[in-house]
Order: sequence, then C-alpha cells, then structure tokens
Amino acid sequence: MSAIKKSFQFGEHTVTIETGELARQADGAVLVKEVYMAATGQMTTGTVSHAETLKGWFVLMKDEHARYPSSRLWGDGWGWSWFDAANPSKTTSTDYKTDCQGCHVPAKASDWIYVTGYPPLGR
Repeated sequence: MSAIKKSFQFGEHTVTIETGELARQADGAVLVKEVYMAATGQMTTGTVSHAETLKGWFVLMKDEHARYPSSRLWGDGWGWSWFDAANPSKTTSTDYKTDCQGCHVPAKASDWIYVTGYPPLGR
C-alpha cells in the first residue's frame, strides 16, 4: 500500500491524516481504546462472545518532544493513562512503566501501539 497523507483545516487547527506501512501517529494525536468486559454464551449459531460491560478507557497522547520529563505518566513518546468507567474524571494510573507499558512490550516495534485487530493503525 502506498502512503497517503491528507490535511485539512478545522477551525484554527490543521488536521493531518496519514497512512502507510505503519501509520505514524502525529505529535499530539490522542488514541482512546474503550475497554469492555466480554460475555460468552451459546446461541443457535454456536458459541458467541460480545462486549457487555464498559470497564473504562485507555488513553494515549503522542509526545514526540518529551514535554513532561518529570511526570511518571509520560515517556517513551507517549502520555499514558487508564480511566475507570465508574469514576472517569480522574486517571487511576500512577506510573506508565508499571501500570501500562508492561502490556505494550509486544507492540514496542510499532511505537507501543497494537495494530493487530485495528487495521487502520497498520496502514
């Protein structure tokens, strides 16, 4: 697939959308993953799993300039946070290296972002 880059104005901001072999997330980009508990059961078509209960949101903000070097929630090119659905006004994360990054080690080569299962992120 050849790289595609499109930009447009949105108020005062220039928004750029870029795809390629692995989409590079622009500085300031925010990724939000909505996380649900799954439920599995038997249906007439067989075993079916589906999202059931919202658990919370995993939020990443791209930071190419290491703007917050003293913060334990910022590092390795990202701001990292988890927000519980029961109390979404404040992150429960205290240190991205212990709270977040361990799960992302397999995705280190793709800038800590899982692209498997999310085709637009891998284009």
